[in-house]
Amino acid sequence: MRNITLVLGLLLSTYSCTKMEMEKPGNLVPETVDLDSDLPAITINGTKLHAETFGDIHNPIIIFIPGGPGTDYCALINRQNTEKQSRYPNKRTLHNLGLNQLQDEYYCVFFEPRGAGLSPRFDKGTLTINQYHEDLDAIIDYYLDKKLQETGIQDLKVNLAGHSFGGLYATSYVNQSPERVANIILFEPTPLSNEVFDVLIQKSVFTMLDEEWMNEYLYSLEHLSYDDHCRADYHRILGFSGSFPELEYPDDVPLWRYGVSANIDLAKDTFEKDDYDVTSNLNQFEGKALFIRGGNTRALDDDGWNLQISYFPNHQSATIPNTGHYMLWENPDLTVEIIRDFLQ
Repeated sequence: MRNITLVLGLLLSTYSCTKMEMEKPGNLVPETVDLDSDLPAITINGTKLHAETFGDIHNPIIIFIPGGPGTDYCALINRQNTEKQSRYPNKRTLHNLGLNQLQDEYYCVFFEPRGAGLSPRFDKGTLTINQYHEDLDAIIDYYLDKKLQETGIQDLKVNLAGHSFGGLYATSYVNQSPERVANIILFEPTPLSNEVFDVLIQKSVFTMLDEEWMNEYLYSLEHLSYDDHCRADYHRILGFSGSFPELEYPDDVPLWRYGVSANIDLAKDTFEKDDYDVTSNLNQFEGKALFIRGGNTRALDDDGWNLQISYFPNHQSATIPNTGHYMLWENPDLTVEIIRDFLQ
């Protein structure tokens, strides 16, 4: 009996130390960049963030920010009706290009904020929009300096593009530092002020992003271990596509990992506040703003959408027909065409 127990113990020990391949079906919670050194990353403000670039750095820079808060950029670089993109760049196929089709004219930077996607997890209550501002400031510095060092070209501004909460994040940054951004592209951004929420005909889906059951689960824990984050992220990703029917999520939106703790912290620090407003200084922004929405989305009515657009002095808007909130994944070709026209 002792021998059988010993053998079982050795087998379990061996299995628990074996790294599972993240690309295989069923392995839903991959490791973050602080634990998987094979993932592309940059170190910003002492934190390793999941990030990668596409294109020639001689070209103008576009920094893409995924939504959530908490999601990754998989859908931004993936094309619909093709095999899901690998988490590892050297395993990808060229025909899977999404928004990174823009790499022929622009230097495209994709990153996931701290606590989101495959970037590291943090203790509950520690992530704030101000910290996100500081990180984006450092990311912009990083790539502008990289461009100067490698090409001798001294750009002072970058283009920002944000999807959903990433659009809120980008707008909040522009509101704080308008002089650092040349142009901004917003894919159905989360309402940018309480004023937008107030004009909506119905209660917006965006007011329900902080799911009560997940909130109670996380905040009932004295401390969040890595396993706790894994469990929370796993449960969130299971219901991702069907969570908010108003947004018209396709069932097969590609997603690597969802950061639940970041979702809760950043929601509480932005659009759940009574005095929420990231538009107060946008009249100082000298660049152009492009708003893109899906033709089937029902989360914002026309009044709310038009109010969002009006916050920027110089703005344009476009609709991608027959798409929902992930229009940039469902029809990346038309989305890219609209972005090219806007930036040129």
